[in-house]
Amino acid sequence: MKRIPGIIVSAVIAGFALQAMPAHAQYANEFSPAKLLHQGKTNVDIAGSGTVIVQVQVNPDGTHKAIKVIKSTNPGDNDAAMDIAQNSSYRPAHRGTTPVPAFYDFTLKFNGKSVASSGGSSGASGSVSPEAAKIARMISAKQYAQAKSSAQAALLSSPGDDSLREMLGIAAYDSGDVTTAAAAFSKVETVGKQFVPIASASLAAAAVQQASQNPAQALAYAQKAVALDANTNARFALGVAQLANKQNAEALTTLKGVHDAAMHDPQMSTTAKVNIDAQLVAAYIANNDTQGAQTVAAELKQLDPNSTAAARVIGNSLLQSATTAMNAKDYPTALKDFELAAAQGDPDVSVTAYASAALLTGRSDKPDFKKMQGYADKALAIKPNDALANFAEGVSLTGLWATTSRDDATKKKAVDALTKADQEAKAAGNESLALQIESFMKTNLNVTPGGASGGAQ
Repeated sequence: MKRIPGIIVSAVIAGFALQAMPAHAQYANEFSPAKLLHQGKTNVDIAGSGTVIVQVQVNPDGTHKAIKVIKSTNPGDNDAAMDIAQNSSYRPAHRGTTPVPAFYDFTLKFNGKSVASSGGSSGASGSVSPEAAKIARMISAKQYAQAKSSAQAALLSSPGDDSLREMLGIAAYDSGDVTTAAAAFSKVETVGKQFVPIASASLAAAAVQQASQNPAQALAYAQKAVALDANTNARFALGVAQLANKQNAEALTTLKGVHDAAMHDPQMSTTAKVNIDAQLVAAYIANNDTQGAQTVAAELKQLDPNSTAAARVIGNSLLQSATTAMNAKDYPTALKDFELAAAQGDPDVSVTAYASAALLTGRSDKPDFKKMQGYADKALAIKPNDALANFAEGVSLTGLWATTSRDDATKKKAVDALTKADQEAKAAGNESLALQIESFMKTNLNVTPGGASGGAQ
């Protein structure tokens, strides 16, 4: 049989989607600022009318210390204001039910020789700016979107304000935006002690999300997450990032440690354990340890008999091997690896493997279009609307039409399959595949998607 001119074959290998084990879900421990419980008195003479703001450090145990005057319109009132602030009592700030250190900015307004009114605001950690204190109150009120945008705007004029960055990180994380949260916390030189859990969780989650697209950034985030809090979640993110950066030996060591800790943790969810095992299987494969990969894959299957996570990892490894062999023109090895990948049992991998095997079959000098159609049919049986599978089906039908039957019915089936493939590719945003399909249709069938003729042959 003569090979059809213009056949364009592309083995589209679906990369393994890195998944984070469920981290601290939505951060439930809302920040509650320090509050004034009782205003103290003073025996210090009040000079006269004016406003004084005193910064008070409120400790987790309720003890406090009036630190300094932040602002004053009448310096003669400063001593009285400091005395009142020191003689007052405060409720500590809390992160959830845990008391945490914070500053309370105590505002006292004097009218003549008496205190006219008082009030204050609480900073979140350390010495905070007034803008950060405002944003902390928004977070406390669960106004996360407003807090995030306000923090971003304030940072434009105060880029060196780490307390603003902390507030941005908290607001972003509480709203589910771990990318912005991680970027914010990564620029904070010293994260406040009470914000370490949320900062580490943000960085770890973003590291896993970005591992495949930006391995270097993922590794930097994961390393900082571990430096802040070397919990299981942070170390999992580090293992994922190391694997993405091809630090295979280091990734295996890290993920083994995560695995051992997780399997002995009764509070660790099955989903988390499955995700850990899936990454550990990938690490064993990356280190060419087939036995280790199979052992962990068996454990994963026991954890969740319905999971195809291990099959996906092993299948994707075989897809990569097949692509390498195909590029080296070792077609028998490539076809064998595609078949092995399909046999692993993960639906997405199987569809890609069968479709790729079909297209590879069409690359030979004497292609067997019936065999090619057989592979394409297997892919379509799993996922009828897959673009690559429909492309393979259309190519095989075109081959059968061109080399044997030349009947209109076969040609129509080919056009229909290719038109569907084109539509599915565009719907998935795969413009490259759509262009290949359209080029194939015009070259080999003289039609455009939908069946319109491209002119006389």
